[in-house]
Amino acid sequence: MDLRRFYAFCQVEYCLNFIFRKTFPIHKLFERSCELGLFELTAEKVSQIFGQRITRHLKGKIQTTLERIDHGHHVLRAYFKHAFVKQYEKFQTFLRIELCSNDLKDFFLKKGIQHLAAVRTHFLPITNRFASFEAQALQVHVDFPLFQRLALPIVSGHTKIPGIKIHDTRIIRLMEVLIHSGASISSWRTHHLHQTLLKTFGLQSHTYTLTQLRYDLRKMKAHGLIQRDPQHYYFRLTQKGIKVSLLFLLFHKRICGPIANSLFQFRPSLNGHSKSKLEAAFHKTDQAIQDTIDLLAA
Repeated sequence: MDLRRFYAFCQVEYCLNFIFRKTFPIHKLFERSCELGLFELTAEKVSQIFGQRITRHLKGKIQTTLERIDHGHHVLRAYFKHAFVKQYEKFQTFLRIELCSNDLKDFFLKKGIQHLAAVRTHFLPITNRFASFEAQALQVHVDFPLFQRLALPIVSGHTKIPGIKIHDTRIIRLMEVLIHSGASISSWRTHHLHQTLLKTFGLQSHTYTLTQLRYDLRKMKAHGLIQRDPQHYYFRLTQKGIKVSLLFLLFHKRICGPIANSLFQFRPSLNGHSKSKLEAAFHKTDQAIQDTIDLLAA
């Protein structure tokens, strides 16, 4: 009888640990990274992290979820095919990024135990790319001098190109499409980008024309936010463009948007509410601001 033994992996896990000396910074960093992960980890970005392209023959699932919220131990997961990368807290001082695969064929690897070194070599860049994405998102701070510099016009040759302002809706939409497309791996033709903008935001071709898009792209290119392939008319975000786009989107959606909505759509009132000290102080401050505005108007 020709008897043989073959040892293989049914499930492979590979992790990358960030070890802190103290406990208190981990929870805040992890909560913020979960928030940014749900906001920024789109299908294109997940495929970029796993180093594969999305095709029509994709088997499995591709999505981002936040689990175990009720238990207080959050786990951020990004699924791709039959694998997923997750981030969670461990042992109070560990911030762990773990890659788990249930089918090594998704990575064109063999499941024999003798191929363990190849699996480790292939999984290490994936965890590093996920960590780099989180670090890049977390390092975006509100840099008001940057807003001032971008708002100033730039002279290119004999032409003066206007600046980019935080309230420019067209630029914000363009940045959102570019940043959600996996900007480090994808490139866009102008016509394809125009159709995506119209479809994403429900616009009409006569309200946002192709000429207006070319004008916005020219403005972003002059400020060093996008670059063009020298051989083709493809556009992609630069490293500076990725950071600026994240800063603009976070400021617009997390700070400017909620504040503007609360100021112009809702006025605080104490009628029918419990008169807590905090709510009374907020109402008093809002009324004082309104009185100041009325005096200036008079």
